[in-house]
Amino acid sequence: MPTRVSKPIVAYLHPYLEGRRKEIRNGLYPKHHLWGIEAVAKVNSWEIDEITTQDFAFPRMLERLVNRTFFPGSPGVRAEFAAWRKAHSCNLIYSVCGPLTLARHFKKARLVSWVFRKPDCSPKSRFSPYARKNLDSHGGFLCLTPGAERGFAEYGKSKFLPWYVDLQLFDGLPCKQKPQHPFFLATGKTSRDYNTLIEAAKATDVQIRIIGPENQCPDVLPHNVQWTYTSDDPPDKAIDYPTLREWYAQCTGVCIPLTGDPEDTCGYTNLLEAMAMSKPVIMTRSGCLQLNPEEKKFGFIVNPSDAIGWASKINLLARSNELAQKMGTTGRIIAEKEYNSERFGNNVVKFIGEVLKNEPHK
Repeated sequence: MPTRVSKPIVAYLHPYLEGRRKEIRNGLYPKHHLWGIEAVAKVNSWEIDEITTQDFAFPRMLERLVNRTFFPGSPGVRAEFAAWRKAHSCNLIYSVCGPLTLARHFKKARLVSWVFRKPDCSPKSRFSPYARKNLDSHGGFLCLTPGAERGFAEYGKSKFLPWYVDLQLFDGLPCKQKPQHPFFLATGKTSRDYNTLIEAAKATDVQIRIIGPENQCPDVLPHNVQWTYTSDDPPDKAIDYPTLREWYAQCTGVCIPLTGDPEDTCGYTNLLEAMAMSKPVIMTRSGCLQLNPEEKKFGFIVNPSDAIGWASKINLLARSNELAQKMGTTGRIIAEKEYNSERFGNNVVKFIGEVLKNEPHK
């Protein structure tokens, strides 16, 4: 009788999924925030498990203190201990929330983590998930940028994998009726330069809607700027995705004003969602993303702090509906070909499979 071969156990860690699962299932939150977990779950040759953090009960004040002291830069004590416990009984942990401080203590499981920017070379506390011993303990790194791939190759198997966008959710539903007052939309809270965008608004009569944190909103706004407050939570806490999708559908274009950090990946979500909604993009020349809207002809790049440049591009698109539609269509075509869930999920599964077959990097 042939010996039964046990399936490798792959567990995924996504501490923010627990509160989003129902919304994603009902089409109220985009699937790209699953980071390919749905593709991993479909692999018949693996046994799939989910690492949940709900079993770990900590008083909120104590949890904050422990996270600040022992887990700076990590997804936190709940996720850390849940992953450490699961590491005793699985072959691989897929962490969509980055490296883990306790990775060096994983005796059996290999760890595959998502990383967004190249590693900082400054000295690290031994409690940092980016300390050398933790990074050396990885089985592999999935990298959102080419720079991250090059940087993390020193510590283990690394692969640059462009993200994807939930094309089904952002299916560019056409408006039944064109808005009487066309507007440009800006949304996001991290590394945004809304001051420059507001200065640009003063040089145009075009309406601009901003969804951003209250502490970034000036006391006095130009007459043509509408601000919807967010908090420290994602923008959908202030405006749900169905409403956001309608705003995307009605706007002339999407503005992504950034601070100019050369190693930043901020604005990526906004960029892909605009492409999925067939909207042209105006974006600060910033960050280390490989996707450039001007090079790909679905938008424009503006230099950091260039309010005049912003006003010029806003006015150009506002006055040329044909150009705006052409750029938006180009962005949607690129999203369908290069930033779809099938391509992304298949590559995540392939990478995990390769890590399972190879010895851990030492």
